[in-house]
This record gives sequence, C-alpha cells and structure tokens, in this order.
Amino acid sequence: MGYWFYQLSQQRWPPERFRIEVWEDERWSWTVGRAVLEGEEPKPGDSVAFFYARARGDDPGFFGWAIILEWYKDHDGNRHVSFRPVAPTNYLKMYPWWNDEAQRLSDEIRAVKQGTFWWVPAEQWKRIRQGVALWVNGRGSELDRSAGG
Repeated sequence: MGYWFYQLSQQRWPPERFRIEVWEDERWSWTVGRAVLEGEEPKPGDSVAFFYARARGDDPGFFGWAIILEWYKDHDGNRHVSFRPVAPTNYLKMYPWWNDEAQRLSDEIRAVKQGTFWWVPAEQWKRIRQGVALWVNGRGSELDRSAGG
C-alpha cells in the first residue's frame, strides 16, 4: 500500500471551492503537476491526503483524504489521479487540521515546497493518521505537547 500527499494552491483552487465541491464518496480526477514519486507510482487502494499550504493564503492545513482509484496519463501526457474522498473529509474541510505538528509534518514531506504530489513514507503517514484522529476528536493540542511544540 502506498501513501501520497496532494498540495492544493489557495490561489488556483481556493479552499472555499474545495468545501463546496468535494464530498465524501464522490469520484474525482485531478491533474498532477510537479510530482515527487521516489520511484513509486500511485496504485488503486493507496491513500492520499489533501493539503493547503499557508503561502499566499489564510486557510492552511489538511483538508481531507481519499482512496486512489486510478493513476493515468491522458493523450497529452498529463498525469491524473482519480480518487474517492472518505471520512473525515467533510469535517476536515470545515475545520482543517492546522497546528504546529501539521506544519512540521507538511514541511518534512515537502522538502521542495513548490509541487503538487509527493510520496509519503509509512512513518509519516502514521503521523498524518494520528494527527487527523486527534484533531477530529478535539485533542489536536496533544500533538504539539508530545512533539515539544
């Protein structure tokens, strides 16, 4: 199983649009620009987290996650990821996970901040899952204390 990180641009696709259009259990397909694949390619059943950086916007954080359904290239050679958002995306898009740990983790994953799609090692994915679970359960500050933040 693989894990992935998709960074959205607050200028090109504002968080308000994500909130209106992306709903759990619907199928989506998005173009993937600059990708750091680390020799891997996404496969059906892999997981992907959606993230807005703080740069040039005031609504950063983890906005949801999904199961990858397909990874393909179109006739022009552009890469696309097809996915289905899953719970707790509907919660996260209204209350994105953003605290010191979310920022630290996103910075670790995005060694180069300008990009769209990154492969995520299992240990970092475990931290994403833990952070989301604590955040959704109203215990997000526990992450900052445990990480020394």
